Amino acid sequence: MLISFAALASCNGSSSTERLANRVLNGATDGIAGAVDKPIDLTFPDQADVLDVHIKNVSGDVTVRGKAKEATGDTTVRIEPRIEIRAGMDTKMKLEQIKWLARIDPNDHGGHTLVIEVGCADTDAWFVGSDIEVDTARLGAVTVDTKRGKIIVDDNRGAVDLSTIRGEIRVRTPWPMTQPCALVTKDADISWITRGESAGEFDCETVGGNIVSYCRYGRWIMVDKRNDINSLHATLNGGKNPIVMRNVDGDIRITIVEDPHSTGTFHWP
Repeated sequence: MLISFAALASCNGSSSTERLANRVLNGATDGIAGAVDKPIDLTFPDQADVLDVHIKNVSGDVTVRGKAKEATGDTTVRIEPRIEIRAGMDTKMKLEQIKWLARIDPNDHGGHTLVIEVGCADTDAWFVGSDIEVDTARLGAVTVDTKRGKIIVDDNRGAVDLSTIRGEIRVRTPWPMTQPCALVTKDADISWITRGESAGEFDCETVGGNIVSYCRYGRWIMVDKRNDINSLHATLNGGKNPIVMRNVDGDIRITIVEDPHSTGTFHWP
């Protein structure tokens, strides 16, 4: 079985030239409730600066990992196209309609941004998507928009803007967070783990869930009269940068400690 995807990939972020490549992948595999295709693996050379990541995914899990300490190395991307249901459809036809784009572009603050977009030629095909993994040496700001999938961001040193539905959001970083951030999901939990040198003005709300905060380091002020089990308004180290979290039918957990990597019992990929 031959499955074709159109890919727009530029491996040289310092150049405006983009290379158009058509890939033919073999071996789409039917699952019990859907179908997946072979992963698409890409490598981008080290740009010698902090790399921002911007991902727009039609649906599926997204994992973005940096390094906890200063490091060098190439950026790797894995995209695994899939469909979620099989009954009454031609899986080959639907997998062929999944389109992806991956490139590194210069950004407006002197660095580079990895852009990944996954979509479908059939705009009504809500059941198609992909799982995406990104590994880079120096991870900056991260923006992710997906559905029906979790978002995990590990060891970022910039702002995050993360949105999903029916998927948990986890952010953990040993780098101080001092920029505006937003995390939005539904039917799953949000976990935010950062270090005490961070700063921000927290505005967190959940409907049908609880908010739990634990601040071991840093100046944490939480005296707003609106605060209760599902509403939190607080400041960390007098920060004015907004840290906004919204959830429905899920909890929000905020942990501010000396070493985020030594906190928590769940597995980080």
